[in-house]
Amino acid sequence: MAEGESSAEPQRAISAAAEPADERDAEVPPIRRLISAHQLLLLIVVAVLVRLALTPLTANLPNGLTDEGFWKYWMRAIHNDGVLNIFRTTNTDYVGYHWVLWLMTLAWDAVGGSYSEQDTPLHIFVKLPSIIFDVVLILAVFGATKTVLREHGGWSPERAHRTALLAGAIIAFQPAVLYDSAIWAQTDSAITAAMLGAIVLAFRGKPFSAGAVWAIGLAIKPHPVILGPVLLLLLWRSGGLHSAMRAGAGIAVVATMVLGPWILHGELLRIIDVYEVLFTKERDRLSELAWNLWWVFDYRGDPRPEARIIGTVPLTFKQAGLIVSMLSGALALAYTWFRPGLRGALVAAAYLAFAFYAWPIGAHERYLYPFLGLLLPVVLAERRWSPLYAALSITFFLNLFVVAPPLARWMDQWVYEEFGAIVAGINATLLGVCTVMLLHGVWQRWRVSPGGSVHPEPLEGSRVGSLSR
Repeated sequence: MAEGESSAEPQRAISAAAEPADERDAEVPPIRRLISAHQLLLLIVVAVLVRLALTPLTANLPNGLTDEGFWKYWMRAIHNDGVLNIFRTTNTDYVGYHWVLWLMTLAWDAVGGSYSEQDTPLHIFVKLPSIIFDVVLILAVFGATKTVLREHGGWSPERAHRTALLAGAIIAFQPAVLYDSAIWAQTDSAITAAMLGAIVLAFRGKPFSAGAVWAIGLAIKPHPVILGPVLLLLLWRSGGLHSAMRAGAGIAVVATMVLGPWILHGELLRIIDVYEVLFTKERDRLSELAWNLWWVFDYRGDPRPEARIIGTVPLTFKQAGLIVSMLSGALALAYTWFRPGLRGALVAAAYLAFAFYAWPIGAHERYLYPFLGLLLPVVLAERRWSPLYAALSITFFLNLFVVAPPLARWMDQWVYEEFGAIVAGINATLLGVCTVMLLHGVWQRWRVSPGGSVHPEPLEGSRVGSLSR
């Protein structure tokens, strides 16, 4: 009898395998099937609920001003004078985001909401766009990770999907990402999603969409401009001048839609002035609360940007920041050139975000934010980047939390203490590690490529694949 039972086991296994998929699925509990089929949706729902729970908190800045205070002030101005007059009635330093505030004003007026600075419902309401932008970023990271894994090769569709979900979960519950949107009411997830989306679209041979998405990011904040060289190289590889022109058309369409009404209203010079001031504004300190190498100098002596680094050498801090920023840009471009796949472009873009946080005089604490979204898809394909990513995730969150703590009584308690200088030193070391990793990657590709030439392998039509590792 034991023999009969043992011989029956393989038969039952064969019969089970032969059952139709829908019959086997019917044996799975309904809730489990539902979760399996809608994992990404469930992730987004949980991420939104966590953020809504955090919205009552406030990020308290050293100067007593909060960014949500500006959103409320501009909403009142739009409510009183209309969105087209925002540049005349306020001294705003934002441009495209005013269209979002205009839509919010329409909704807030429809429910008869109060514009009082202390109004709790308004305090929560102004954070909703930031939460929506976070959802867009989760989707962008999810899609970018799947694209990277397809390029990487050796990943089954199921495994790639699970890994992309992991990437979405990591960015969804990154402490810095949660703090930036749900507590601080910032828009950094919007520009990060635009930067990531533009690179992926350019790699996939969709130049018009890449240009349009990049322009949307630029309309919210000018920071995506740092990706210009890397994005242009990707576009050139995907289709030469034709791709570059189509991307330019996408940029022009978005610019016309966003800026056109104000230009017709006579605000062109004011808009130009807004962007010009953002890049040319004189700074009183080397670092505007970004814990980078310049913060160490600020902590130890608070020199002026125009001061010489060494008394006898005619090189100022401002000049040094500009020079090293240009060298960092050149290294990022070289890395993109010698590693022409999507992974190479994302590593280069993340490095540019890191350099933008580290070198320009007057960098703010949140300038490192895009690094989190741009490098994450690569981290899950190339684990050698994991220690750097984890370390910067911690130091960046500490920078945000200490600079703008959730409790008013914590304001200024640790911002200018030795703790910040120590973390700044760690960040400077991590930038050195990241720079060495890029230099090593360029050197390796230079050695295996005769004369430094690169011949990328095409992937799926006009896309460009990376060289073999």
